[in-house]
Amino acid sequence: METFDIFVRSPFGKYKGQISFSRSNGKVEGVLNFLHFSADFSGAASDDEISFKGFMETPIGKLDFDARAVIRKGLIEGSAITRLGVMTFSSKEGR
Repeated sequence: METFDIFVRSPFGKYKGQISFSRSNGKVEGVLNFLHFSADFSGAASDDEISFKGFMETPIGKLDFDARAVIRKGLIEGSAITRLGVMTFSSKEGR
């Protein structure tokens, strides 16, 4: 299991979160946590990239996401497309 503390930039501001996942045989499965919400996800994995989909139940309703990320040198960086706009995430605070 790979786990990263992340900073999520949403249309509403920047928030701390965490992403944990396992990669095996070209597939990825994991959990995304931020803003006190949790979402399971699954998708595809290659050497240093993952793409995944899932949804998060929030007070404003179900929030579907379609995300891609790159994992290099112990860091993760990616973006997720949602109905609220694009949200980026990174294990580097300044990104």
